[in-house]
Amino acid sequence: MDEIKEYFERLKRKIKRKFAKKQKVKNNTKNRKRPPTGTKKKRPQPREHVEGIREEPRGSARPKVELDRKAVPNKKKRKKKKLTKEEFEKRKKKKRKENIIEIIKFMLPVVLFAVLVFFFILNTSPHMVDGDSMKPTMLNGDRVIVRRTKEPKRYEIITFKPPVKSEFQYVKRVIGMPGDLVWTEGNDLFINHQAESLPKASELSAANELPDGTIKVNLSQDSLDQMAQFKKIPKGYYFVLGDNRNNSSDSRTFGLVDGQAIEGVVSFRFAPFNSIGWIK
Repeated sequence: MDEIKEYFERLKRKIKRKFAKKQKVKNNTKNRKRPPTGTKKKRPQPREHVEGIREEPRGSARPKVELDRKAVPNKKKRKKKKLTKEEFEKRKKKKRKENIIEIIKFMLPVVLFAVLVFFFILNTSPHMVDGDSMKPTMLNGDRVIVRRTKEPKRYEIITFKPPVKSEFQYVKRVIGMPGDLVWTEGNDLFINHQAESLPKASELSAANELPDGTIKVNLSQDSLDQMAQFKKIPKGYYFVLGDNRNNSSDSRTFGLVDGQAIEGVVSFRFAPFNSIGWIK
């Protein structure tokens, strides 16, 4: 019981303390004085700048003007120096060099562009393939660019005027070059560019005993009569074949092609669009 009494007494003390604090706060708010409604607070007036009233000594302003006048350069008093003859000539030379350099800078790209254009036009020509003799490398209707030259390399595709009557130029691949060994057996022609001398008669009995690099071609009678006269392809002449052997009129029919009749080497195909690229 004693413990319960002590607990209640503590609670009473705490409640009294809180009540006393609230009364003190109320009394303090009541005691504060409020300013009357009609009165306005006076704002502090800015202090006047005394620096503007201060007078500077009389002698201090004049020297500044004098110094400023001295500092400003007088343009009228300046005179251009007369150039000597040597200096005048040097300036002339410099101007000439600058003008020449500017002209070169302007003309050089123009000249280079013109040279490239003329070189391309004079050394190339466009063609359209007609026929299927070069399948599958080139198809009918392909448009190609021919680089003009009279000395093609082995296995390059060339355009040339055929030694037969034709309104069009032919497109074929170079197989035999000047200096290649050639020999005939029946209606067959053998071409070899690796051997140094013709094989013996005993070596010609079996095809599997032919020298490495030998090409066997079946010829027409006119072409066979021509090729039977040579042991080597003469200088300036070429043996050509179409890639589509079964549908091609080439050296098997009309014999060797003169180098002077060659227009150039087919190097690039520019149409159709899906086949654009270099030709090998």
